[in-house]
Amino acid sequence: MMLKAPKFWYYKRDSFLSNLLYPLSLMFRLGTKIRNVLSKERKAKLPIICVGNIVVGGAGKTPVALKIGNMLKKAGYNPHFVSKGYGGLEKNNTLVKDWHSPNSVGDEPLLLSEIAPTWIGLDRNKSFNLAYVNGANCIVMDDGFQNPTLQKDFSIVVINGEQGFGNKRVIPSGPLRESINRGLSRTNLVITIGDISDYVRNKIPKHIPLIEANFKIKEDELMLKGQRVTAFAGIAYPEKFFNSLKLVKANIVDQISYSDHHIYSENDLLNLAEIANKNKSILVTTKKDIVRIPKTFRSLVKTIDGFIHFNDEKLLLEILTNLIENKIEN
Repeated sequence: MMLKAPKFWYYKRDSFLSNLLYPLSLMFRLGTKIRNVLSKERKAKLPIICVGNIVVGGAGKTPVALKIGNMLKKAGYNPHFVSKGYGGLEKNNTLVKDWHSPNSVGDEPLLLSEIAPTWIGLDRNKSFNLAYVNGANCIVMDDGFQNPTLQKDFSIVVINGEQGFGNKRVIPSGPLRESINRGLSRTNLVITIGDISDYVRNKIPKHIPLIEANFKIKEDELMLKGQRVTAFAGIAYPEKFFNSLKLVKANIVDQISYSDHHIYSENDLLNLAEIANKNKSILVTTKKDIVRIPKTFRSLVKTIDGFIHFNDEKLLLEILTNLIENKIEN
């Protein structure tokens, strides 16, 4: 069962619920330390670029992974994506096909597979090997930053300006997967999306390269300006989507949040259509949500198709190509 991110994660640090759950956060951190001590990293035959985050969901790692995959393809490489396939029923290592559903492989792998071959499965080390056997010369791993058994030749941490580090506490007391300092100590590069606070900027070690990025809306989405919109999303941080609609000056008459990775039923869409009809508005959601909507209802929904724009794409590509070439030579 997928859950919504608790709102208190983004309240002040000493909120009642956060304080109540803080002892569990200490236990989680202890368990993480024990796992790291007992686990051993397994080596892969390919250069592994890990795109991860420190908070639980919503930072924008999948759009960044998509962009990096596109960049590497244009540079002449044959990247494959590797994902755990979170939310999907398929646990065996599998190449994602266009006939797969989000129920079977998860929603994010379906988006990744539109760009490059994408492998899912619980054993991501096996996926690395399958990618190698099938002609990949580099791997872009969506998530897995906190998994100590996975080789990571280059780790990118994505930080979303709207979220930052939340209340700066580890789950379940806050949204962090690990402490800020520990996460950033294992990072080779930080990508920030949107404006970040002085606190976040000052936490990033000076020796770590930082590339700023923004989430852009494609030109045809600008036609939403002034339109009455019923917006809905089942993502980790839906406020980010709602704010993007405000940027294109859509008139949001209702906004509805579902749990992260929510699989939409026909009843969900009938209810949404009824709400939009009463509001005399159009239904709008994210590209990540549309793959979880029954195909017979997709024509009723407008999707916002955004993309990541790096302020210094040339520098990022230079860093990644040097990494890949050095790994191949050695």
